Order: sequence, then structure tokens, then C-alpha cells
Amino acid sequence: MYVVCDEHLDKAIDEFVEVYESPPDLYRLGEVSFTQWTAPQHCDFCARLPLFLIV
Repeated sequence: MYVVCDEHLDKAIDEFVEVYESPPDLYRLGEVSFTQWTAPQHCDFCARLPLFLIV
């Protein structure tokens, strides 16, 4: 699972495919919510605000 900004979206997708050998599901953080999970405050690769959840 990755939580990333728009700048690192491609990098996260590439890493996901390399590890899991399948395409990920991609969600915009502003359009989804989970009762047991709160999105991190920064991208997994930098300090920017995350926009996407990749699972």
C-alpha cells in the first residue's frame, strides 16, 4: 500500500507492480474514506500532501 502525491504516483505504481506482479487499485484520497484508517499527512516518498491511495 502506498499513499502518494501526484509527483510520485508513477513511482509508487511501478514499485507495486514489481512487488505484487499485478496492477494496483488506485483511489483519490478525497473521494474515499475508511472507518478504521486515517490517511497519513505526507507522501510515502516526500513531505508533500498525499492525493492517492494505491493498494
